[in-house]
Amino acid sequence: MAAVEYFQEIESHFALRRGTPFVLNAKDWALMKKWAEDAIPLPVVIEAIDSVFEKAAERQKRVNSLSYCKHAVTELWKERRELQVGANEAVPEEGAEPALNELAALLETSAPSFAPRVRELARERSVARIEEGLIELEHELARSLATDDIRAEAASAAAGNARAEEAHLRRLVRERFGVPRLTLFV
Repeated sequence: MAAVEYFQEIESHFALRRGTPFVLNAKDWALMKKWAEDAIPLPVVIEAIDSVFEKAAERQKRVNSLSYCKHAVTELWKERRELQVGANEAVPEEGAEPALNELAALLETSAPSFAPRVRELARERSVARIEEGLIELEHELARSLATDDIRAEAASAAAGNARAEEAHLRRLVRERFGVPRLTLFV
């Protein structure tokens, strides 16, 4: 995944969670750049953003900047790396195949043609490349399964923002077809 797509996905998801069109400031862009440089997988960033918004909703507070998510992203990524390494005394690059096989098994009923493609990613030697491949497959999977009514619902919810529409589309497909989020970090 190119850095631009990484940034767009984060920006789109943040705007979606905030519920309003939102322009990130220079500080937010610098933060996203740091996350990209640190090779923090997009699903980890998205999950951390979601947790920040859920906690803020419980406290009836508004999240006004991506900077509110900085600590959550850092902590979640640290936690995931520790889980991966501590789980089998191997670095994630050496232990991705079981996780990919689990994802593929989950796809066998809802999207069987994608299962072997997920398993093929085990040939990659880095978590970053595997995550990029999974993200690309998730985009392709969402487009292939989306029905006209799902596309219309995603377009309506996104209010003209193409990136938000794509994020809505993937979420709706996951919900309606029981497709898992394609990531090693579940």
